[in-house]
Amino acid sequence: MALLICPECAYTTDDPRRRICERCKSDLVRECPYCRAPITAEPAIYCDQCGEKLRVSHVPLQ
Repeated sequence: MALLICPECAYTTDDPRRRICERCKSDLVRECPYCRAPITAEPAIYCDQCGEKLRVSHVPLQ
């Protein structure tokens, strides 16, 4: 089953009708932006196929 994730806040859903994040109103993605593999595992932090990071980190460097 493919998942949709928000690359901004990490919201995850399996509802295929959703296009917008409920939390931050960003566009949800259903595939890796680097290799186009579907996102199938939760938590979706890294792509299962290519290993690239799926989410944007907003944590400041310390």
